[in-house]
Amino acid sequence: MWKSFEEINGANPDVMKFIFKQDVAVAESVLYKYPTFEERTVMCISTQTGCPMGCSFCGTGKFFGRNLTSEEIVAQVICMATKYDIDLNACKRAQIMFMSMGEPLLNMNSVAIAIEMLHVSYPNVALLISSSGPDTLGWNLLMEQAAAIPTLGLQFSVHESTDEARDKLIPMKAKLNLQEIAEKGLEFYSRTKRRPFFNYCVHPGNASDADVERLKALFDPAIWCATLSVICEKDDTNADAVAR
Repeated sequence: MWKSFEEINGANPDVMKFIFKQDVAVAESVLYKYPTFEERTVMCISTQTGCPMGCSFCGTGKFFGRNLTSEEIVAQVICMATKYDIDLNACKRAQIMFMSMGEPLLNMNSVAIAIEMLHVSYPNVALLISSSGPDTLGWNLLMEQAAAIPTLGLQFSVHESTDEARDKLIPMKAKLNLQEIAEKGLEFYSRTKRRPFFNYCVHPGNASDADVERLKALFDPAIWCATLSVICEKDDTNADAVAR
């Protein structure tokens, strides 16, 4: 499916990065083991070449090429599993996260087909959509699919407790505000009875008591799970991108 791929190994032997290439497309994927593939395997895969969201903290948000096909999305998983002889169905814990290059909700038609293909092949593997929250009709398709597939999860990249601060990180205008994100999470929970996640990149400017109170008011702790991380450096490990 992909004409070529390159594996990049950094200082951490438990993290492997892959670059997939076509004539007019490129994708990045990251493979993690904790501490063995049999114990826990995590794959972060791309849904687009580049990304149109323009997030200031993301190295791939500075350009956009095209949407990936469902076959190109699934092929990233197959290639990494084949390269390291990973039987995802035999892992104690296995996760495939749509959170590398691209915004999944802006390519939801292809992503939905890829999710169906992956769920059929790996019925016990956790699938996670990670979104910065574009304002798109793709949410309708995601909610319908989440209700039908019990292993499908949802995470929002929130990162700030006010819309003003978040607009500086994510300049794309056609996106959900924080209240709308909270409503999407509530819809996901109502349809699936599974708790959505929001990811928050902590830094000295957004870790006050006031920030905490705003987040608690938006994201009911009885419904939401939170993951905390730091802004990822543009290196070959990407280790902070995975919620533990």
